[in-house]
Amino acid sequence: MRRVRECDFSIGRFEDIAIVGLGVIGGSIGGALMQKGFENVWGIDIDQGIIDTGVKRGLVSGGSTEAGEIIPKADLVIICLYPHDTVEFIKSHMDIFKKGAVITDVSGIKEGLIDQIESIMRSDLEFVGGHPMAGSESQGVNHAYSSMFEGANYIITPCKSNTKRAIMKVEALAGQIGCTNITRLSPGEHDRAIAFTSHMPHIVALALMSMGSPECLKDFMGTSFKDATRVAQINSRLWGELFMENKENVAHQIQKMQESMEVIKQAIINSDESELEKIMDTASARRGEIC
Repeated sequence: MRRVRECDFSIGRFEDIAIVGLGVIGGSIGGALMQKGFENVWGIDIDQGIIDTGVKRGLVSGGSTEAGEIIPKADLVIICLYPHDTVEFIKSHMDIFKKGAVITDVSGIKEGLIDQIESIMRSDLEFVGGHPMAGSESQGVNHAYSSMFEGANYIITPCKSNTKRAIMKVEALAGQIGCTNITRLSPGEHDRAIAFTSHMPHIVALALMSMGSPECLKDFMGTSFKDATRVAQINSRLWGELFMENKENVAHQIQKMQESMEVIKQAIINSDESELEKIMDTASARRGEIC
């Protein structure tokens, strides 16, 4: 793992930047770049209405439903699609990417995705995996906002074929949109870590909401339940892909969660106050170390 210093950031404000998919993440990236004074931020989406909204809200300079109007001039291409769609977009547009362009993504899964992309990549292009650790349970360009990534973590997952120039361009992107803790991990390390820090919170929220109906819950819940289940309002197609593509790591974390829950259950059943206090104190201390 390598943390990136602010002095590493370098990206030209007059370069052409293409954002493929103007959803909440793509729109927010565009808005952050526009706020920083980048003049050539172009959106690509299948819906012209979404592009028009992005332009009206100042999230992009302009855009098109035809990738061929933008991709050939883009120095940096940021693909904000579902993992499978990311691979298909790169594959179907491989012939028209600008020579020397750097392509990156925002997917929450990396190892399998990068293997597929590397197998089809032209020798004069580079793909550098990226994952901004911020988002929203809401979907669509109307929920995008330029400050989404302020102070957020950003993980970059370069592979052996990547040059320093390409890696630093993606690091520069992360810094320009507001991320302050930028790290490099291998794709495999990323997927193992994200199974715990990103995938498991969603799985826990899903499990909690599967235990009772809203009619039984709404009059009896406080902020802790609301906080714990916020991410149960989930994009099922996206997260289904993420869970399936990272299934071995996710299954391992679920097993660890079940073991942890069993320890807590047994402490309660056995009226072992000392053990229960130890568990709670340890958890509290660990939480204090990270936030």
